[in-house]
Amino acid sequence: MLDGVFAGGVAIFISLPWSLRLAFNLIKNMFGENYYFLLGFFYFSGFFALALVYDIGKIFKNLNKRNPFIMDNVKSLMRMAVASFFISGAYVVKIIFYPTILTIIIAMVFIIAGLFLIVLSEVFRQAVIVKQENDLTI
Repeated sequence: MLDGVFAGGVAIFISLPWSLRLAFNLIKNMFGENYYFLLGFFYFSGFFALALVYDIGKIFKNLNKRNPFIMDNVKSLMRMAVASFFISGAYVVKIIFYPTILTIIIAMVFIIAGLFLIVLSEVFRQAVIVKQENDLTI
């Protein structure tokens, strides 16, 4: 299922110029005049969203191998935190041009997600250390 989400995300990422233009033609609103700003915004945030999905997939593969406490997962969680902060930053910039409640909420959600991922990364890092110590004593 996650592979389908990733493939769909890549398809949307590639089709952004056409799909965004189609959306503007369908809704015919004031955002049409800022097509290039929104195109750049969606490419930027979409790139980091794809990075998030990719790292989630890597973590799931390690979980399926019954090996969750490895440094690769710690690094993936930290990359996910950084990606969340970049997405949040993009939404903060978008708030300047399109100040909506939803945009503010999404920015806050990604800030909170980034902070949570940093904490989770540290928990996994400490678990890796404990696991390595236990592996050495056995």
